[in-house]
Amino acid sequence: MTHYIKTCLLAAAVVAGGICSANAADLAARTYTKAPPAYQSVYDWSGFYIGADAGYGWGRDRHTDLIPGGGFWTDGSNGGTQSIKPSGAVYGGQVGYNWQVSNWVLGLEAQFNGASLKRTDASIFFPATDSLRSKVDFYTTVTGRIGYAVNNWLPYVKGGYAGAQLKTANFDTLGNSLTHSDWQSGFVVGAGLEYAFAGNWVVGVEYNYMDFGKQTFTANDVPAALATTESFKDHLTISTVTGRLSYKFGGPVVARY
Repeated sequence: MTHYIKTCLLAAAVVAGGICSANAADLAARTYTKAPPAYQSVYDWSGFYIGADAGYGWGRDRHTDLIPGGGFWTDGSNGGTQSIKPSGAVYGGQVGYNWQVSNWVLGLEAQFNGASLKRTDASIFFPATDSLRSKVDFYTTVTGRIGYAVNNWLPYVKGGYAGAQLKTANFDTLGNSLTHSDWQSGFVVGAGLEYAFAGNWVVGVEYNYMDFGKQTFTANDVPAALATTESFKDHLTISTVTGRLSYKFGGPVVARY
């Protein structure tokens, strides 16, 4: 009986040892795969873009008679200066290129805009008979831009060259006139906010301030029978607020780990 019990115990031990060995083998054979690194999709602002813009503009033209004591159109009061404020629609397009370095976005851009900034006021010198007209029908800017991207959002500032076509006219009810058209050169500073959506489309809003400095001109009155040569100075400034829509060429999204 004792021999039988020993035999049973030995058999149980062998069976238990085999089960433990099998379980250990199973555990040793299992492999664990490391979880892939987490990443997020980040918009890439780098690339060439082209688009259109439209909005509203307003300005001021300080029109000054340089003849001491006043010429045909002024009487020498108020320093010979009359300010006039043309305003109206602006519309055109932009083309540019952005480089993104980390969150910073550097860019170059050119804008070409038609305009309907115009106004006609009665002369402050001879209001019963004379008038002054000022009109801007085209302007352009070439600027550098710098912005800080927050994924699809890009606030930025800009600055550079601005040019505009200014037309002025002094005229009266008797048919006399003095007209002049000239290209004005100056500077522009501005700021804007853009949002990228639907892949490569970018919508935005922008404010610009342009100052064209003081430009002088000499011209003859019409009709020529007046035999009068006039000399004037114009100082033109313009502000604009525009909405923008652009299409950017290049991949819109990169993975950041």
